[in-house]
Formats: sequence, structure tokens, C-alpha cells
Amino acid sequence: MPPAKILIVDDEPAVARSMQKTLLRAGFQVETAPNVQAGWQALQSGQFALVLLDLNMPGFDGVPAPDAGMQLLKRIQTEHPMPVIILSAYDDPNLASQAVAAGARGFTVKGREQTALELIQSILGGTVQ
Repeated sequence: MPPAKILIVDDEPAVARSMQKTLLRAGFQVETAPNVQAGWQALQSGQFALVLLDLNMPGFDGVPAPDAGMQLLKRIQTEHPMPVIILSAYDDPNLASQAVAAGARGFTVKGREQTALELIQSILGGTVQ
């Protein structure tokens, strides 16, 4: 069975690259998207086990918005239900609660790749399969 495929949707290339390297080393397949629109298009054409999703980035209209990731989260939950973990620059318990209430399976702060990896492994059953 091929490794699980993860989609990273984040408009910060350095963040996406760092997370991608961590996940590739752990045996996952990884695809990245720089904004909500590209993330949605990737979801239409690929089979993903999980999405890592930034909140504040260009939205469906291309305009940066603090809730763009939340818009995509809601669309994923409605049209392509799958686990989503929110990536945020802010360690904000209120934001984490809002994301989980909207359907996210987890919340982690950017730059904490090991924490994100452990969360992904727990959601996907501890394996890369």
C-alpha cells in the first residue's frame, strides 16, 4: 500500500517546505498549495489522507483574508470530508477552539514540525500507510 498523501495549504513557502521535508522523511507523500484556491483544486484532483491548513492567506477570490483557511475547512468538511489540522502562526486557544468547532481534527503552531507529525500519526493511526 502506498504511503498516505498529505496536502499542505500555506502561503508561506518556508513553512510549507519545512513541513514538507519533515513529512517526506517520515515516509508520507506530500503536495503543497500556496493558497486556498490552489488547495481546493488539488483536493479535486488528488486523493489525500489529511490536509494541513493555514488560516491567514489568499482566499478563493485571491485576496488575503484572516479567515480564508476557515472557509476552505468548511468546504472540505461539506464536500470532501477528511481530517484537517490547522497550522497557525499564533498559539491562540480561542482560535484552536474555533477551528475544532468548525471540524478541524487538530491545531498546531507553525515551526513545531515534530508536534504536527505526532498529531498526523495519531490521526492516521500511527502509520504512514
